[in-house]
Amino acid sequence: MDVGQQHHLDRTTGHRRDAAVLFADLSGFTELVESVEPEIVYQVVRPLMDDLVDIARRHGGEIQQVLGDGFMCVFGLHTTRGDEAERAVAAGLELVAAGGARLGRPSVHAGVETGEIYVTASWPPAGYGVWGRPVNLAARLCDLAGPGELQIGPRAFAQVRRRFGPARAARTRLKGLTAPVLTHRISPQRVPQHTEPDHAMIDAA
Repeated sequence: MDVGQQHHLDRTTGHRRDAAVLFADLSGFTELVESVEPEIVYQVVRPLMDDLVDIARRHGGEIQQVLGDGFMCVFGLHTTRGDEAERAVAAGLELVAAGGARLGRPSVHAGVETGEIYVTASWPPAGYGVWGRPVNLAARLCDLAGPGELQIGPRAFAQVRRRFGPARAARTRLKGLTAPVLTHRISPQRVPQHTEPDHAMIDAA
């Protein structure tokens, strides 16, 4: 087998696994870009994005891609511990708390869902590719979330409700999906400061 053929096989083979997917984006990024010089955009956004990436990695997330105003990461990409959804939601809560006007930063919104994904090799600079419904749904949930909010999908919430529940659920129509999705909205402001995360309250979307 020549090197070219081996390279082709490495790029097209993959495996399935259960994982949690987290998307995070900055709110108002387009308005920021339109209102100030690009150097100012960089000075405002880069420190926040660095902090967000550090938070995600500290909770065990692996960054799949970083864009100008957000990123996607996966929990449980290589090792399944059984707490992937909890770590993704905990990271999401910390991410949305890291931004906001009171800190002089753009607000952050995020989305989380879990499920079976298909993992492949990818082209540089991304280290891997991730495909499947949880990826799409987590991205749509991130779009749905308002500034300073985390939206959680039905499978992820079912796995974390003991730690972050109870919650009232709402059926939400998301772009590109034919059926409504059960979504849950959580905001760090709703978490009592004197309690442990196990008693955090979720306010449904």
